[in-house]
Amino acid sequence: MIENIRLSIKGIISHKMRSVLTMLGIIIGIASIITIVSIIQGATSSLKNDFVGDSSNTVTLGVYARGDSYSPYNVYTEGALDGFPSISDDSMEKISQLEGVVSASKMYYNEYNFNVSRNEKSEECSTYGVEKDFFGTKGLDLVSGRLFDDHDFEKKHNVIVLSSELASTLFPNENSVGKTVVLNEEMFVVVGVVTAEKDYAKIEDMNDYISQMGFASPGVYVPMTSWNVVGGYDDIEQLVVKFDNIDNIVDVATKAAAVLNEQVWNADYEYKAGSLNESANELQTITQIATLLLVGIASISLFVGGIGVMNIMLVSVTERTKEIGLKKALGAKRRVILSQFLTESVVLTSLGGFLGVIIGIALAYLIGLIAGMDVIISSTAILVSVGFSMFVGIVFGLVPSIRASKLDPIEALRYE
Repeated sequence: MIENIRLSIKGIISHKMRSVLTMLGIIIGIASIITIVSIIQGATSSLKNDFVGDSSNTVTLGVYARGDSYSPYNVYTEGALDGFPSISDDSMEKISQLEGVVSASKMYYNEYNFNVSRNEKSEECSTYGVEKDFFGTKGLDLVSGRLFDDHDFEKKHNVIVLSSELASTLFPNENSVGKTVVLNEEMFVVVGVVTAEKDYAKIEDMNDYISQMGFASPGVYVPMTSWNVVGGYDDIEQLVVKFDNIDNIVDVATKAAAVLNEQVWNADYEYKAGSLNESANELQTITQIATLLLVGIASISLFVGGIGVMNIMLVSVTERTKEIGLKKALGAKRRVILSQFLTESVVLTSLGGFLGVIIGIALAYLIGLIAGMDVIISSTAILVSVGFSMFVGIVFGLVPSIRASKLDPIEALRYE
């Protein structure tokens, strides 16, 4: 085998131009597949973070009607809801022990009919009643001031943390920390400013997606114990869960919701992660279709390259007819001749495969750099591509190799 590989490499070097042209189809096909898969996987990862994992590997478990994953329950429009007690410490402990869960934090949340104002400026805002560890779970970094401390929760202080976008709107040319704002007609003292979240609630089409991904959601945060000052006594607790891996979110979020539903006795409503499963499944379906379509197109280049390999190997058999005849006259068996030519075909396509992988990785990073996209190089795609190039060498090199092995030594030696 080693001798066959050595002879194959020697033959490729002795016919450099012909070998390069023969490998070109393989190189283009493999490079296209690597580039396409890398870019699609990078884009898919970004979309997962934005749509499925909320860009911080977190998911909010809220209350939805059974069978409905798109319209969360709203106490202000639908009235009080029985059967949903406060989330117990036992449930929190069970969820924190689920594999893949980093942390979890309870909260109240409402995005309707809440306004925060200062002097003549007033802004609609998403309002959160949060626990002390909420900001860490949600991945919101402190910009200025401080976060809530134990004293704020114990004394039910009217203190508030603003998102950076909202702080700059209400206090355009001054530090907001220490100032007062009015939230639903109640006075609150601003103690801190945190980085803002993206406003997914306003995304209804692609134009909204493009515009909202660059802007922050106007959010305000108050201690959970102070929620009744601005919210209602009938609000239901929700849960923010942070995961260690975006790919685990759907499975683990379903398990976490099942834990919460153990304490629910309402037959019409349940805790769930909203449209998480639907979003993940739709994204996966779109990605698979796009990948298969583009890889299928790129595979045509491999097929064409394989035909080129077969053609060149047939030419090589013709050129080396006397050599084959001499070897058979000296006692070389058919399997030896077949192995030699088949090895040459596989070496030729494998070399094209390796070059295609290198070019494909370089192209993927170049396109990602120019377009500002994430690129994920798939080791599976690399292994499959190289393996497929070898398979092409075997399939399309088989006919010429069999033809060479069947040559009659006497007729081969007479060939001119």
